[in-house]
Amino acid sequence: MTNKDNIITELVETGSDISGSVAGAVIGGLVAGPSGAIIGGASGPFLTRIFKKVGTEIKNRFISPREEVRIGAVYGFAINKIQQNIKDGQTIRNDSFFENRESKRADSEEIFEGVILGAQKEYEERKVKYLGNLYGNICTNDKIIREHANQLIKITNNLSYRQLCILQLFVEKWNENHNFKFRVKLDIPKIETSDIIIEIRDLQQRGLINIISRWKDIDDNSKPIETDDINLTETGLFYSEMLSLNEIPLEELKKLNSLLKIID
Repeated sequence: MTNKDNIITELVETGSDISGSVAGAVIGGLVAGPSGAIIGGASGPFLTRIFKKVGTEIKNRFISPREEVRIGAVYGFAINKIQQNIKDGQTIRNDSFFENRESKRADSEEIFEGVILGAQKEYEERKVKYLGNLYGNICTNDKIIREHANQLIKITNNLSYRQLCILQLFVEKWNENHNFKFRVKLDIPKIETSDIIIEIRDLQQRGLINIISRWKDIDDNSKPIETDDINLTETGLFYSEMLSLNEIPLEELKKLNSLLKIID
C-alpha cells in the first residue's frame, strides 16, 4: 500500500493520545476491512476517498505536532461514530452529499475540512471528540444540508467544553422534568458563579435553551442567582443529539450539577 492508502490509519494512530482505545478499535476495523475502507456499501468508497484526500492535504500543510494529534483524533472519533451508527441500523446518506457538482467539491469534503480546521485550533481538547461525532452523525443524516452543517460547526467552535456539559445536563434534566429550577452554589468564588451565568446566557442567545423567567442578579451579599422554567429548544435538543453529548462522562455532569444545584 502507498502512503496515501495508509494516510487514514496513520492519522488515527497519531490521534490516539486523545482518542485512546477508540483509535485501536478503528484501526483494527480499517485493517480488517476491504482495502482500508471505512465502511462497505455504495457510499463507502466516496467516504473513504474524502478521508484520504483531506488527510493527504493535511500532511502537506505546516501544522504543529499537537495540531496533528487533534486532527488524528477527529478522524478516529468520526470513523468510530459512523461505524457505530451503521451497527445501530442507520445508513450512510445516499443523496448528493458525497458528489462533486459543477466543478465544486462535494459538500462532505467541505464540511469535513471545516471540522478538521476547528479541531486543529481547538485548545480545549475534550471538545475534539464531539467535533468528530458531529461529522459522523452528519454522514448518516440526509436532512442536514451544507449550510446547516456549517452552522453546527460554527456553534461548536464558539462554545466552551463546560457549555457542552451545561447543555447536556439541562437535556437530561429536561427529559426527567420539562421545567426545572437551578441555583448557583454559594460556596464557590463569585467570579466562577459569574462565569457560569455568562455561559448559560450565551447558550440562550444562541437559541439552544430558553429561559422564561427573569434573572435575579448577584447582589453585594452574594445571594444565589435563581431562575425558574428553563426550557430546551428544539435546536438545543437536536444540537445535543448531533454531537452525541450523551457521551460526556457522567462524572463531568455530576461535578457541574453540584455547582448548579439543579432542583427537579
